[in-house]
Amino acid sequence: MELLTPQIYTPKGFAKENILQGKKALDIGCGSRKLPGAVGVDIVKTADVDILHDLSVFPWPFRESEFDVVFANHFLEHTDDLLKTISEIHRITRPGAHIIIQVPYFRSVDAYTDPTHRHFFTSQSLDYFIDGTGCAEYRYVPIRFKKLAFWYGWPHRSKNPLRELIKKLAYRAPRFYDQYLSLLLPVPCLTFELEVIK
Repeated sequence: MELLTPQIYTPKGFAKENILQGKKALDIGCGSRKLPGAVGVDIVKTADVDILHDLSVFPWPFRESEFDVVFANHFLEHTDDLLKTISEIHRITRPGAHIIIQVPYFRSVDAYTDPTHRHFFTSQSLDYFIDGTGCAEYRYVPIRFKKLAFWYGWPHRSKNPLRELIKKLAYRAPRFYDQYLSLLLPVPCLTFELEVIK
């Protein structure tokens, strides 16, 4: 399966057409902007919500290995229990499924604007769930993902040359960027595309 993230977060904005090519997708915490072609689930009923459910209540109302794609656009920062949430995403997805996650960067002012945000993220915040990151000894939950791609911000080049330069430096030295350089020039969000290992 090719990367979906660049097709969802396009240079012209959020995808307006179904790019899923028949894949069964779930948009968790979709609010009023659901990924076209996906099933939308949220705690608040809007026109885009297909299934009304409090996502802090487990298990979610989906079968094991039901989805090919799970889209979590600015959802994880709201969860009460990140470990249970990531485990539940793993439970409802098929082997090889793609998980697209966008979260606020921990240095972004927007991360602290919403009082319902409970978690803040660095480039390494999901490493405990990802094979090959050196965090294998931390087995908080017995699930694994493969990191397919990661972006500081969105998956396309910035039109701002300074921002593009900063992103290039950040990719070369992510810990240095997270620890020091981001104090001066933080990105607004982080974007991940993961593959489910089962």
